Amino acid sequence: MKYKAVLFDLDDTLLKTAVIKWAHHKAVAKQFYDIDLTDDVLAKHWGMPFEPMIAILYQGADTPENMLKANVSLEDQFLKEVQEDGLATVNALLDAGVEVGVITSTLGSRARNDLMRLGFPIDQFFLLQGADDEPVHKPDPGVFEKALKLLSEKGIARQEVLYIGDALMDYYASRDAGMGFIGVTTGFVAQGQFEREGAQACSSLAEIVRALQAWR
Repeated sequence: MKYKAVLFDLDDTLLKTAVIKWAHHKAVAKQFYDIDLTDDVLAKHWGMPFEPMIAILYQGADTPENMLKANVSLEDQFLKEVQEDGLATVNALLDAGVEVGVITSTLGSRARNDLMRLGFPIDQFFLLQGADDEPVHKPDPGVFEKALKLLSEKGIARQEVLYIGDALMDYYASRDAGMGFIGVTTGFVAQGQFEREGAQACSSLAEIVRALQAWR
């Protein structure tokens, strides 16, 4: 393939997240802090690193530790689900000898637990990086520094690395890091929005795999 390594965003890229987790945050905000959390507020802050985001969503109503505990206490009622073709896409890339990793704005332990629960072969990933694993976050291109270093040690240049994500900040970060990017329209960004910014986009992960197989 044209790309020797593929990095994925997690939420609304590999996993179905927003619809489920917005309901989760609304339940926590109301049950614990009597806050009526709106879609507008959620949309404004969605995609931030997890702990700073919940501090805003729950209006700093408690200590960071207690807000996290409140969120975790309802987590089993709002479990993320695998995105259509998510598992098949990852397995197809691994079977083709492509290096696969995940870089996400959610906490690393949560990302790991969700992927394991849903059957992803994370022991075959060269990297699983959460928001708490590195000090830099998207759209800062430095978020890819660790991944690019690990891949360089495997003889893979940044031009041979592709990031797949559902948000414009995913595109900005990968573009500024000198990597490839394909957007997937399973989040809140339509194909036309990606294209106006100069990014290629597909409607599904399966469509991306077909495109990758054609780029040889």
